[in-house]
Amino acid sequence: MKKKMEKEMKNSAVINDAFKDIKTATGVTDVGEMVKKFLTREQTYSQLLVNVSESDQKFDRLQKDNDELSLRLNEINVGTQPSANATDVDAAASKF
Repeated sequence: MKKKMEKEMKNSAVINDAFKDIKTATGVTDVGEMVKKFLTREQTYSQLLVNVSESDQKFDRLQKDNDELSLRLNEINVGTQPSANATDVDAAASKF
């Protein structure tokens, strides 16, 4: 009986030490709140994974849009620059 009591006291001390460590690390003092956080952590993690996936997709879409717009801008800039032939013609015409 005495050994069983000592064993239970050791187990209780281990649990109390663990609770103190958790309380110190998290700042959470309510056991119910700790249990709730522990039980909802998988749901929170899953939601974070979904958010990361959505953000990656949005980033890829925006990167593609940016690339397409950069190409269009480059095409517009190239189209508005006078060509070498037009410049040569203008220079030759001014000589006359």
